[in-house]
Amino acid sequence: MNEKKLSVNQQIAMTGAFGALSIVLSLTPLGYIQLGGFITLTIMHIPVILATVIAGLVPGLGTGLIFGLSSLLRTVMNGGGATPFFLDPRVSVIPRILFPVVVWLVFKLMCLIPKMPKIISGSVAAGLGTLAHTVMVMGSIYIFYGEPLLAGMTKTLEGMGYNMSALTGFGGFTAIIACTLATNGLWEIIAAVILTATVMLSIFAGKGRKSKLSRIEDKN
Repeated sequence: MNEKKLSVNQQIAMTGAFGALSIVLSLTPLGYIQLGGFITLTIMHIPVILATVIAGLVPGLGTGLIFGLSSLLRTVMNGGGATPFFLDPRVSVIPRILFPVVVWLVFKLMCLIPKMPKIISGSVAAGLGTLAHTVMVMGSIYIFYGEPLLAGMTKTLEGMGYNMSALTGFGGFTAIIACTLATNGLWEIIAAVILTATVMLSIFAGKGRKSKLSRIEDKN
C-alpha cells in the first residue's frame, strides 16, 4: 500500500493492471451505472484512485494518463456524440492526469493521523479525489467552452432557480459544479468511497489469510 515498498517493475505492473481496467470501463458500458433510469454514474475514474492509494502516485499518474487517452479515444470513436468537449485533450486528458495528485495528497495527509485506518484514509481520498475530478473536468470545459456548456445546461440550471443572464465568470462555474453534484456528482462520490473501501478491505483480508497460512507453515 506504499509506493516505497514497490519495485519499479511492480509499479509498472500495477499501472498496467489498473490501466487495462480503466480502458475496459472507458470503452464499454461497464463504466456506467444506471440508477433508476434517470441518473447515470460513471466509475471510469475509480481505477485511477485505486492505483494511487494502493500503489502510489506514479502508478496513479500513469493510470490517469491511460484513462484520459481512452476517454479521448471513446469520444473520437463516437464522433463526438453527446460529449464533443472531450475531443479536446485539455478536457479529456489533462484533468485525468492531475486529479491523482489530489488523491495522493489527501491519502498521505490522512495517514499522518495517529491510528487512522488506511481504509478510512483511502475512502476519504476517494471521495475528495472524485470531487476534484469533477471540478477539474467541468472546470476545463467551462474555461474553454463556457458558452456552449451553459447553453446546453440551460433547462437544468433554470430548474434549479438560476438566472442565466447572471451566470458569468466564477458564478457560472459554481452553478455548473452545483448542477453536476446535484444530478450525479454526489452519487459518484458515494460510489467511489464504497468501491474503494471494499477493494481495500479485500486486500487487507487477503493479507490476513496469507499471514495465518504463513504461521501454520512456519510451525510445520
